[in-house]
Amino acid sequence: MNHLNDNQEKLLRDIIFQVEKVPDEPVKEIFMGGYLITVTSAHTGLCTRVTRNREESGEKLSLFGKSAREIAVMLAKPLPDFPDAVSCGMAAVNSLLPVPENALQSKAQDLILKRGKGKNVAIIGHFPFVENIVSEFQNLWVLESNPRPGDLPAEASKEFLPQADVVAMTATTLLNGTCADLLRYIRKEAFTIMLGPSTPFAPCLFDWGIDALAGSCVRDNYLVKLSIRKGLPRRELQGIDPVVWIVE
Repeated sequence: MNHLNDNQEKLLRDIIFQVEKVPDEPVKEIFMGGYLITVTSAHTGLCTRVTRNREESGEKLSLFGKSAREIAVMLAKPLPDFPDAVSCGMAAVNSLLPVPENALQSKAQDLILKRGKGKNVAIIGHFPFVENIVSEFQNLWVLESNPRPGDLPAEASKEFLPQADVVAMTATTLLNGTCADLLRYIRKEAFTIMLGPSTPFAPCLFDWGIDALAGSCVRDNYLVKLSIRKGLPRRELQGIDPVVWIVE
């Protein structure tokens, strides 16, 4: 994340600017599981852990005493020698940005089915529900940096994204520096969804060409932490509701 291109850096700064529009809050807790991080301030925010199952070290100690907004800034300006800095930053963003009042309790996969049935669909990131819905589309292309059997390598995005009528993009692209570049290849007429536990409810993302934000609302912090500690996958987490926000 130290070598962000200009567009990606602007995108992340736009998200941080959204955080500056809401009241700052002290951080009550930071919890790191093997795959997810939570930051609790105004409410509990989730983010995928980019280091994936790396043991927690003393790096988190450097965040004690900081406010949620101070930690959120790390999304664009991570602390040196802190591999989980961007994940902590996004979790802090999600702990401050409220779930919109007009958001619906719904799953991302239902929205993908509704918008993409019989059409060309591209999914950036491999999600477990893919195998269950592949037959519903004219074409389904899964683009992955670590492709599994049947997936396409991330480098194929330039070829397949312009062909897609519906694009579902993992919010991890905000963390690994690829989101802004990927958005360049998506047709303006395509319906674009950002999904996953890291998804921020940041209105600026609509200005970047995203049409729907499919994230999460934590309703029971204790159950979420218990699920994360057990190593449960995202779809089995307890204490969490899937939420979709669309601005038509």
